[in-house]
Amino acid sequence: MNQTLEKNICNLPDGVANREVNDLHERAKRHLDPALRYACKSWHKHLTDGHTIRTPAISSALHRFLEKKFLFWLEVLSVLGAAREAVDALDVTAKWLEMSPTLDLINDCFRFVMGFFEIISTSCPHIYHSALPLCPRKSIVRSLYESHARPFARIVRGLPDSWGSSIAVARFASQIYTAVWSPCSRFIAILLGERIEILDAVTLSRVTTLYSPEGCLSSQLVFSPNTRLLTSYGGHLMKFTSWDLQTGGLVSSITLGLPGRYWPLLIYPTCGAMVAGLHCGKPIFTIFICDVLSGTHKYSHPVEGEFLGEIWTHGECLRFATVDSGSMTTWEVGFASPHTPTPVECLPIPDNFHPGRYELHPTSSRLAFATERSLVVWDAQHSKFLLQSTDFNYSTVWPMSFSSDGRFLVCSTGSGGIHLWKESPTGYTLHQKFTPNPSSLSYVRVSPDGESITALDGWDSPSDGLTILLWRIADSNTSLSDISALTVRRYQGPLIVELSSDEVLAAVARRFRDTVTVLDLKFGITRLTIDTGMGVHAVGVDGSAVVVVGEGKIITWSLPAGNNVLNPRAGVNDSVLTTTFNCPSFVLRVLRPISVSPDLRRIAIIGRYKYYQGPLYLYDVPTGNLLAPKFVREPFTVSFSPDGHEVWSDSYTGGRNGWKIAEDSKSNAIGLKHLESRTGPPGCFPFQSSRGYEVTDDRWVLSPGRKRLLWLPPGWRLDHKDRRWSGRFLMLLGSKLPEPVILELEE
Repeated sequence: MNQTLEKNICNLPDGVANREVNDLHERAKRHLDPALRYACKSWHKHLTDGHTIRTPAISSALHRFLEKKFLFWLEVLSVLGAAREAVDALDVTAKWLEMSPTLDLINDCFRFVMGFFEIISTSCPHIYHSALPLCPRKSIVRSLYESHARPFARIVRGLPDSWGSSIAVARFASQIYTAVWSPCSRFIAILLGERIEILDAVTLSRVTTLYSPEGCLSSQLVFSPNTRLLTSYGGHLMKFTSWDLQTGGLVSSITLGLPGRYWPLLIYPTCGAMVAGLHCGKPIFTIFICDVLSGTHKYSHPVEGEFLGEIWTHGECLRFATVDSGSMTTWEVGFASPHTPTPVECLPIPDNFHPGRYELHPTSSRLAFATERSLVVWDAQHSKFLLQSTDFNYSTVWPMSFSSDGRFLVCSTGSGGIHLWKESPTGYTLHQKFTPNPSSLSYVRVSPDGESITALDGWDSPSDGLTILLWRIADSNTSLSDISALTVRRYQGPLIVELSSDEVLAAVARRFRDTVTVLDLKFGITRLTIDTGMGVHAVGVDGSAVVVVGEGKIITWSLPAGNNVLNPRAGVNDSVLTTTFNCPSFVLRVLRPISVSPDLRRIAIIGRYKYYQGPLYLYDVPTGNLLAPKFVREPFTVSFSPDGHEVWSDSYTGGRNGWKIAEDSKSNAIGLKHLESRTGPPGCFPFQSSRGYEVTDDRWVLSPGRKRLLWLPPGWRLDHKDRRWSGRFLMLLGSKLPEPVILELEE
């Protein structure tokens, strides 16, 4: 590792966050004169103020600045708490230059700032400790500044080659229930159970947090037209809760007291003082209008018919639509009117429309919907199709979204791809195909200004939290072939990594797949690739051999000596020992905890007998013999002690049990003797570090002395069950990672 102690611009200590430097303000005053502060925060404003003429000399000066001073500029902005200025500066400069040889460099610098905005804002020193070492291999910024990196962690495996398609990613530990754009496209509000986070719509950094006095919030959010107010609506008793976004204070809370179903629909009129929501019932649904500022319920409007899922504003009135017998009827009622809604117009809809997966763009009377075989956009105003796409099976299309002007339509195909359609003189044409990674996306939305797209990831495993991803429409140009590859990756099994006890080798595999790779951790090269001929369930490795556990088989391979063989491979015929063992097949076909002892002599498997208990199976590798199973309460994982003489289980509730592996020297019989201890020896459980390293809740990797060694980017922020420790190594094994991440930490 690079241990150079070259200091940053304000001589901040290594391995700290800016907030931990008590005299940060004084250091900034001492090292950053007013002229430098102004220049760093405002140079781009002078460049784009309309008076500066594009010349080769300016482009050349910009190029030299980014080539030589880019990271130093970020240091200043980090210390000043003005990292957001870097985003604006690079964004407007790229647009100002239009076509220039410097544009590639500017775009790469922009991706660097966006990808590491959180760490640039949080810690000036970690621009060099974390951001630069984590930069993709083929990044221009990395090639220019790699010599400046001062990492406290070596990335053995898992560093990407290039930037991903999304320009910003934010991960949250709790489930995201909804995400909405503000009308000005500057903010995104996300609902996280008992709180609402307001995010910057460019960086996805937190702007403010809103809380409900009653605890759990409702499931629908809407901004007022001027983005001054935010209202949540829904819940068990149909409640409107509103906040002032400038102060963060609660404005009003209105409870209608109507249990039952509701449509998650909510709007403000242009005046921004009233709010309307809808309660669904059959054959009658009801629209409620409330005054947000006074906190009072004003009017209720019951309507009979089949509601078409949209309400919208028209001047100081609200409108909604119903569907019946091949036609769509638009209704209108004033926000301040006690009168019943009146029909405005009746428009035809196509015969193949079925209320299910659809999106209505009210002002242009366009209706987008999915059938079993196509995606359709219907212009009800002119009775014609604007799109009838049959490229994909759209029967699994998730909710669609129009931009506010109707120019763009975005939808998820349900199989990992996102399709963006753009209005043309002849209808809608496919503009771009996204191949996001990961691919389990939902709630895909295009921003009101039509410049960005957001999506939520993680609905397939909400207990692990969710991720919000952001793309710029102009930057997302991934091909269709990549979508297919991504879909395949999604269904590969969980990652497996086991290290040898001397921390020299690592065995890497995917569960249920048939390949095991043995890596040299010092040089990051492949020592051996094994085609196992069976689905892999667990692996073990030491300096001379690899043990692979499959369904009913344990196979051992010898490792080739030295590193002289180029890309060595081995198959089943090259193995030195195959042992069969009798384990119930249902245990191995699902994700049961399996562990191989450090000396490769035994394997331990936790089964499931009932929900609250399961058997511990212990097998001898050379013979395949089974010890009598021991029943374990709430089994979560199983591990051997570092010396291989004990086996331990950990429960979902934190209770632990250990057994000593006792051998009878006369009969060679092996038994398990229960241990009184309830802690387990250091290094026994792989999700805990035996040397005192730690991953904090805000995803810093800390040394035993509490120094901040590394900031984990959002894609690497995995729960403890997807982390493995072995000595000074940390391994990240999220099933959506293309390969395991292996980090060697500073001692």
